[in-house]
Amino acid sequence: MNTLSTLWPYLKLHQRQFFLGTLAVFGAGTAVTLPAYFTRLIIDGLTGAADTNPATAGITAGQVALYALGAVLSVVVSGGLMVLVRRLIVYASRQIEYEVRRDLFAHLSGLDKHYFDRARTGDLMNRLTGDLSAVREMIGFGSWQLSSVVASFVVSFFWFFSLSWRLTLAVLVVFPVIIGVLFMLARLISARYVAVQEQNSVISAKAQENFSGARVVKGYAIEDREITEYKSLNSELIKRALRLTTVEGPLQASMSLLMGLAYVIVLIYGGRMILGLVPGSPLTLGQFTQFALVLDRLAWPMLSIGMITNMLQRGSASWGRLQDIFNAQPYIKDDGRTDSSIKSVLGEIEFDHVSLNFDGQQVLKDVSLKIPAGQTLGITGPTGSGKTVLGNLVTRLVDVSSGTVRVDGVDVRRIPLRVLRENVAVVPQEPFLFSDTIASNVAFGLDNANYAPIPTRISVLKSKAPPPDDRQPDMNRVRAAAEIAGLASEIERFPQGYDTTLGERGVTLSGGQRQRTALARAVAREPRILVLDDAMSAVDTETESRILSGLRQVQQGRTVLLIGHRVSTLRHADHIIVMERGQIVEQGSHEDLLALGGHYAELDRQQRLEGDLKSEDEGKLTRDALTEAASQIKPSGEPLSTEKVKA
Repeated sequence: MNTLSTLWPYLKLHQRQFFLGTLAVFGAGTAVTLPAYFTRLIIDGLTGAADTNPATAGITAGQVALYALGAVLSVVVSGGLMVLVRRLIVYASRQIEYEVRRDLFAHLSGLDKHYFDRARTGDLMNRLTGDLSAVREMIGFGSWQLSSVVASFVVSFFWFFSLSWRLTLAVLVVFPVIIGVLFMLARLISARYVAVQEQNSVISAKAQENFSGARVVKGYAIEDREITEYKSLNSELIKRALRLTTVEGPLQASMSLLMGLAYVIVLIYGGRMILGLVPGSPLTLGQFTQFALVLDRLAWPMLSIGMITNMLQRGSASWGRLQDIFNAQPYIKDDGRTDSSIKSVLGEIEFDHVSLNFDGQQVLKDVSLKIPAGQTLGITGPTGSGKTVLGNLVTRLVDVSSGTVRVDGVDVRRIPLRVLRENVAVVPQEPFLFSDTIASNVAFGLDNANYAPIPTRISVLKSKAPPPDDRQPDMNRVRAAAEIAGLASEIERFPQGYDTTLGERGVTLSGGQRQRTALARAVAREPRILVLDDAMSAVDTETESRILSGLRQVQQGRTVLLIGHRVSTLRHADHIIVMERGQIVEQGSHEDLLALGGHYAELDRQQRLEGDLKSEDEGKLTRDALTEAASQIKPSGEPLSTEKVKA
């Protein structure tokens, strides 16, 4: 019942299709039993017993032809109505599948980081494919067959009672047994099907993780271990599937057995009535034939009860799993505090006594800081000190436990999420690229305002088809952003340039190229606030220097949060803070922090030492190469060959 109540909003959108389809099912169910009625008339006419009076005249050839034509037309009408049923009900189920998938994706898009940190991609994919298909089959084929069974029973029992109520009551003896068997097995099917789908989700998640992490698996040469684990998961799936089969098998067999029992009752009791062995219950041969033919027509609906029960239970269980997604709500969303009049931001950021706890652990403790609009803040500190969290608070990927984060003097919780995030661009530590062209990846954040929100909970029949996505990236902005990110010269060396298609997650690029592509994507957006979270950790110092030089142009008039570990990255920031255990332990300009002699000064000293050692190693390599070259000079003083000089 809960399944029907939560599905009803979608069914209601297509109630006209289901109503007409149900009427067509009942029409087809009635038409398909008429040949048995015409057969009865012909048999009773041929035996001269149409009214149980042996003196009654027989039947003419014209009447036989007319009854035969009626039987043929009944079959044609029934077939035509079933075609109409398929067009109405099955089409409606496909449309509902589209609507549910659309609404699920829209709902998932509105969930926050908290949900996706705990959800498994493989599980979500299994729900959006396998579970949604099971729901569609329940709505389409399942509801069609269910209404067909109901129609068959209603029409059949109308004929049964009109022919012989005593024989009908004798057949009804088996029905309480059928209901009891169905009720018992249906509960087992539902529980075991959920277990199978849950294991399917685990397998999908395992496969997805291995495909995404194929380089790591091969790099550690652990293919055999992963195959063994996957085999173990599949073995568990087989066990659960077999447990489900042990319930589904007896269901169909039980229906066949009970249907056979009904035939035995009709043959024994009906035969005695024809022979007149049951006082007060005359039955003609034609009536018995019609009863048997209608009962035979009822055989498939009886046998399909098991299949329908199985399908409905599977669909109901799958809909419950989809409802889990619909019931998930974001922790961070626009609420009563949101001020819809705010349309843009300038970029001033303030952390006012901000503290943040995650799962009982304190990540930030009483952080207070103000960043004027247009200034660059450098953030450094040991791993796990809370640097990234500061950027997440600005974009509201997380909310504070206490204190306030303000943008332009306004609590970020009052700024509409869409407005806030449209004015902030983030380059994360682990950049994500889409399986698309380089140009499309760089232009990913552009022209979002041209897309109207997709309406949900409405019929696909009443919604306009989305316009074709034929927009082309603004190549001027794409090239300018790639130039700033130090990527333009490398892209132009690719055979297809900016039209080069990247592999999944951008695996065809190097780590540094992926990071710079993500940087170009953020720069192309021209945001008011730019968060660079260790965005140059995968590039060499020379490339970093070129990028920083380009970024100085971008930083004009923009607030930049520059998170990193290299002093060379941070030294040009207007203000630098050092985080440790969720607190600001040092802050000031580059020169101030060096004079302070704390963590930042030690970091600078270590990196300078590393640079000097690297220079010495390079110098030593150069001297060794010259010495080797000199040793190869011929005694006659003849110069080295061109090949040796090149070598």
